[in-house]
Amino acid sequence: MHSNRIKAIIGTPAARRTLTAAACASFALGVATSVAASAGTGFLGSWSAIDHDGSNLSLSIKGGGAGHYAVREFDDAATVCGGAPAQVVGAGTADGDFLGVPVTLSCLPSGNVVRHRVFISFTYDANSDTITDDTGVIWTRTG
Repeated sequence: MHSNRIKAIIGTPAARRTLTAAACASFALGVATSVAASAGTGFLGSWSAIDHDGSNLSLSIKGGGAGHYAVREFDDAATVCGGAPAQVVGAGTADGDFLGVPVTLSCLPSGNVVRHRVFISFTYDANSDTITDDTGVIWTRTG
């Protein structure tokens, strides 16, 4: 008796539209969850970019699990260091496609540390497999 009732309910056009919409929504939610999960791991690897001042940038992002990352950035001619190389080191946490990192900036080769709080962030784009930092520099994967 129940199977005939289910067939009768599912057989109506309104029910079919509702079931189709529910199936599509369920699929979309699964895809969105999968993309968000993979976006977090998309940060891992080696990256390079050209800074706004024309200097060469390199970046290494390593995973420590649970969305936590170690970040090391090198600028071969940092404006903030008067054109000398600079290194930025820190650890941060990803939230989906966003990675925020409090860092320490050191001018090289002397190792002088810039004495103020520095926070950098990156947004991962899975479609282009690039990351964009908070200054608008686009980084491409090198490894």
